[in-house]
Amino acid sequence: MRRAALRGIFPRDTGALLDERCEVCGELRTAAVCQRCGGRVARPELLEPARGGTLAELVTGVRLALRGARLTLRTPRLLVLLVVPLVISVLLFTGMVWLVWANRDLVRPEFASAWPYGLDWLRGVVVIAAETLGVLIGVGIAFVATIILSQAVNAPFLEWLSQAVESLVVGQPDRTPFSFRRFLRTTVLPLFHALWLAVLQALFGLFFLLLSMLAVTAPLAMLGGVWLVALTLCDVAISRKGFPVRERFRRVRRALPLYLGLALPFSVAPFLLPLGVAGATLAELREQRLRAAPAHDGSAVAV
Repeated sequence: MRRAALRGIFPRDTGALLDERCEVCGELRTAAVCQRCGGRVARPELLEPARGGTLAELVTGVRLALRGARLTLRTPRLLVLLVVPLVISVLLFTGMVWLVWANRDLVRPEFASAWPYGLDWLRGVVVIAAETLGVLIGVGIAFVATIILSQAVNAPFLEWLSQAVESLVVGQPDRTPFSFRRFLRTTVLPLFHALWLAVLQALFGLFFLLLSMLAVTAPLAMLGGVWLVALTLCDVAISRKGFPVRERFRRVRRALPLYLGLALPFSVAPFLLPLGVAGATLAELREQRLRAAPAHDGSAVAV
């Protein structure tokens, strides 16, 4: 009995729990009608369009990102939840880039002897190239560190923002009654998930940083950076729903073009990542709705 109770709080087999989750919002059911969303979508236009091909899904991801950003900026209650994490992310990224620039002389090569006559210009080129390479690597580290640190520091604000966007889409606030089990699943468990995901992202980030140093694998490193942003956005959208960490990887893999398009606008400016929360929430609700479509109309939807 004790193990059964723990499995309810810390679910391991996500697939087995999908039948118990609401087909609209993905929350675990506590009644015949979901108390989170009432089993309906009040603003279906925010979840358009329908699923398309690979390129269409990539474009849809970008559209959802921009639609979510526009929705956030035009809705005062969402904008309030955006300002604090956005300021924190900007300060983190700016501070780390400033440290990199201020200490760029640490990578400047020191030449013990004078160069032959006429090669002083080459000496200057080597120094400038070394400093430039050091700054680029430092900015890359700052980029990855901003993503990871922002995820931990801004987590409460971003989850509140995601929940507010979800309430806007379904047309009602969360009416699920409070319980200790729900508190563990929606508040305590996401903290451990965030820490574990941050460790995994740090390892992947280091790997992609090493790839970026080689001309052949640099494009893969850039794609890997976008993938890390996609994982972060997916985590914000589903963390409070009690899914295990591996479900973030599964969802991004199943809808990879969509999530890459969603993350693309924010991969070049990680301090703007909080603007992507609304788009990630719209993408998650859209995917949840498409997965439930066969149960209603018999159409085949690829997952």
